[in-house]
Amino acid sequence: MSLCFSGCSITWGDELKNRYQERYSTLVSKHYDCRHFNLSQCGISNDSIVRTTINNLENLSAKPDVVVMQFTVHPRIEYFTDDDIIQNWTPQSVGKFDKCRNYYVSIYNEIIGNENMWKNIFLFDAYCKANNQKYVSFIADHFERIVVKPEKYYNNDEGYWKKMCRDYNPNFLQYHWLGTSQQCPENYAQGEKGGHPSAKGHKKMAEKVIELIDAI
Repeated sequence: MSLCFSGCSITWGDELKNRYQERYSTLVSKHYDCRHFNLSQCGISNDSIVRTTINNLENLSAKPDVVVMQFTVHPRIEYFTDDDIIQNWTPQSVGKFDKCRNYYVSIYNEIIGNENMWKNIFLFDAYCKANNQKYVSFIADHFERIVVKPEKYYNNDEGYWKKMCRDYNPNFLQYHWLGTSQQCPENYAQGEKGGHPSAKGHKKMAEKVIELIDAI
């Protein structure tokens, strides 16, 4: 058995003391006693996650048995310069930007970000179905508010790409997986700086991913 993991800094293992040993991708592969590779990058957008994952799958001599896909925060996008160089705008919040200010002030809104997320979900799902590739996926906790209460962003309309994903039931990296400060006094959901899951949080994530893989 072989596994492929892809995502942003959560899957990369940011803020872990020993990320190669403590991140959930390692824990899941140890559970199945199998080999795995981790394609994740810090600050990456959903555009980049899907593009790089498909590119790697296309160039592997043998496809993995299961891909574990983690989608990230919606304001991040990928774009190409005039000389065909790929660039990323990766603000965690649209209030924190520099050279991409005009885009986020004049063009971007939550619907654009949300639709781009669902477009990437649709693309990856279609690719996997066309290539008989098994996968499980989850969405970073940041997206829960958009999917649970779409009327806040869509004016009672689901949105085009969200409608196209009706057969897709996303799993959320919610804090009830990891434990909130109220539920768990040790607050093990948060890493050393508070922005990413701790080692205990990654153990909970591994348990959930194993559950999803076993259910395929």
